[in-house]
Amino acid sequence: MGALFLVWLTACTGTPRAMRALQDADPDEVRSAAARYELHVFAPDIGSQESVQLSSADFQRALRMLAPEVVPSSQPMEEARLLMQGGLHASLLAEMERGQVVRLTPLDEESPLEASTAAEYRRRYLNMCLQQYGGGDCLGLLADGPTLTKEDVRALALALSLKRVLRETGAALRGMVTPQAVVAMVVCTAFVYMTLWLLPEPVSKLLAASLTLAMLAWLPVHTLWTLMDGWAQLVREADRATTYEEIEEASERFSQLMGENTARVLVMLITTAIVGGGGKFVQKLPKLPGFAKAAAQAEAQGMRLSAAGEVEWAAAAEEQTFTLMVRRPGGRAAASAEEAAEAHSVTLIRHRGGNQQVFINGQRWHLRAGQSLKEVPTRDPVGDSLQAAAKRIANEWSPAELSRPQQRAIKDARDAGHYLKARLMELRFRGQWVENRLRDQFSELQWSRTGVDAVNPATGIRYEILAGTDSNMALHGRRMAEMFFRLITF
Repeated sequence: MGALFLVWLTACTGTPRAMRALQDADPDEVRSAAARYELHVFAPDIGSQESVQLSSADFQRALRMLAPEVVPSSQPMEEARLLMQGGLHASLLAEMERGQVVRLTPLDEESPLEASTAAEYRRRYLNMCLQQYGGGDCLGLLADGPTLTKEDVRALALALSLKRVLRETGAALRGMVTPQAVVAMVVCTAFVYMTLWLLPEPVSKLLAASLTLAMLAWLPVHTLWTLMDGWAQLVREADRATTYEEIEEASERFSQLMGENTARVLVMLITTAIVGGGGKFVQKLPKLPGFAKAAAQAEAQGMRLSAAGEVEWAAAAEEQTFTLMVRRPGGRAAASAEEAAEAHSVTLIRHRGGNQQVFINGQRWHLRAGQSLKEVPTRDPVGDSLQAAAKRIANEWSPAELSRPQQRAIKDARDAGHYLKARLMELRFRGQWVENRLRDQFSELQWSRTGVDAVNPATGIRYEILAGTDSNMALHGRRMAEMFFRLITF
């Protein structure tokens, strides 16, 4: 009977079949399973477009639950940078002291404050701290020096725009912890997180990306987009302000645009990120008010809120659209494209329709659903030349290459407060400029304004020219799911 049982058990196990399947599989296909991602798109025309409403009582209850786990810091801005540092980009000016980042500023927006203006801002800031928090450097803005910088002024403007909700926060925490310490951490962390949306490609990564998914669950796409546009406008107005009153007026406009409910959601989720860090953030979400509705709204967009910890990055990809790259269950964290190339392995982005993008031998290809990796050419000298030229030409670009109509379109978008739209518009114009230069240089290719950009008539290989941002590459695969082509990035 024992022998018969063993025969039955062996016959029922699936292990031998799995081993045979792996032995028969293409080696590249097996390696690609180690780093596989799925693209998720949040757009206004998908799912519910209602904000999860937070009453004052629910908001204060959530803060009382979270605040005891906030660790007070004498340098809240530095702590905030450490928390969100996975999203830092070279496009930010990172000033270092003793091995630590002490200041971040978008490169195209930095200019020093005049001495008299800085002195006046400092006096009014300390007076605000005295009136609202009993005195001192209540937001920790002077921890890195005796005067306020432009970055400090931006953080102050954000604090002023959140003052009503911050008062609720202080009232909720009275008698529990030091409200001032919590407020400082919340303001500084919100400032660092929102600064990531001022980058040339508005994007967040790691914990900041998980936070973005949560924001998209509690708030509709258009609300988050409006929030980021409004924040960018507040930064521009704060940078141009010459008096404290101008900062207050700009902050009040942003506060009105944001509204109390959005401000409460922002402060609640930022506080959750502070106490949860990278590991516990997802675990804290189900305890928050409105989680059930937020989870349902995320599900309607095709994304589980419980998978927030698997979000590798989130980006504002095009107007009113956010893309999220999510690690598939069982996959490891993505290596960079360069690491993948050195290891002769394949990094995959798998789209919902089954089409996928592969990075192999230093080249990025888009495959149709069900298409084998064996169809990727082992050699593509024309594509390699095209790729090298694209990078070289892109390095020659500057905003001076924009035509007058393009400059006017960007200016009109910024003047209207559509800062994210202006950023993405400039990226698009840059791409058009690079493509036009490539058309002149590679006249032997068949170029088109519709579908893929170019076809090599000798080999039939198709090429798509695009800015090599993560969100842009992901969206191109989504738009042309049925085509096989090589991505030429710059």
